[in-house]
Amino acid sequence: MRHYPMVSIVILNFNGKKFLSECLSSVLESDYPNFEVIFVDNASTDGSVEFVQSNFGKYNNLRIIKNSRNLGFAEGNNVGAKFAKGKYVIFLNVDTKVDPSWLKELVAAMESDENIGAAQSKLLLFDKKTIDSTGDFINFYGFGWMRGHGEIDRRQFNRIDEIFSARGAAMAVRKKVLEEVGYFDPTFFMTCEDVDLSWRIRLRGYKIIFVPTSIVYHFGSGVRKNFQTSAQSYYYNTRNVLAMLVKNYSLKNLLLSLLGYLTIEITLFLTSILFPSKRTYNLSRLKAVSWFIINFRNIWRERLRIQRYIRKIPDNQIRRLIIKGNPPFLTIIWNIFYKNFIDYNHFINQIIYSKNGWIS
Repeated sequence: MRHYPMVSIVILNFNGKKFLSECLSSVLESDYPNFEVIFVDNASTDGSVEFVQSNFGKYNNLRIIKNSRNLGFAEGNNVGAKFAKGKYVIFLNVDTKVDPSWLKELVAAMESDENIGAAQSKLLLFDKKTIDSTGDFINFYGFGWMRGHGEIDRRQFNRIDEIFSARGAAMAVRKKVLEEVGYFDPTFFMTCEDVDLSWRIRLRGYKIIFVPTSIVYHFGSGVRKNFQTSAQSYYYNTRNVLAMLVKNYSLKNLLLSLLGYLTIEITLFLTSILFPSKRTYNLSRLKAVSWFIINFRNIWRERLRIQRYIRKIPDNQIRRLIIKGNPPFLTIIWNIFYKNFIDYNHFINQIIYSKNGWIS
């Protein structure tokens, strides 16, 4: 690639000091000649900002932004993106380490087609052999799924292909596309904001691709089990999925998806009676639904904006990328028996691969 457009890499941090040395060193040593790093700190208390200033302050292409409070993943990244000067904005998690050629490969893929609105790197865990994600997808009811998660990387996902959503841990977006569809929804705070943004990008008619030669190592999902047992994360995920469905689906699909989603949640609520360890989620469900009801007017107002001013294509052009083979009863089973996540994930992967024509 002879032309190297300017790239802005936004790295959001909240008390992630232990990851900073490896993350920033690898990014700043990327084999790409034209990029800036925008380090955004969400009011950390572990000395993160001072560490970056003393160890990386010499780099002229590094900018530090200090937020006065924790704005969450969505708005924290938005702050950095609004300062971006590049043609492309890349959102990169702080708990990552990048391959030297990751940026060159990612940009080259996006430069090949002006209709590519966003892209995702191949995310591997820190052991460098286990897949974290080769693209994110949702089923019709809004439940997310990371393609390949937990599998050994045998180059089974080794071609550039379309995905429903780019994962926010290593997500590249054209700056002009962000200006067209809007940034991360700040009300989401955490979880689903990358899927929601990707959905809007798709409604605008842009493609989102997975780039297997752009490799990023991610620590975060190595503790995925802990994430899944967090009542707070469950609360944010539940309310944000509801908001995401309302904002982005056509009216017919919205009604059908909400019916399925609420059926799943009600079933999980009732089954928690038989599984006492799951009762901690009942309060999270009630809080999430309460938030959804209280904020419904604002959510609906945002829906009207998206449907009137952003949407350019009908749902049937996007439905092809919504996964098949993941019906509600499997989602219910996963939620009840999540402690065996990796084994279950492998089981459901085989079903989804066969239904969607992917090779495992």
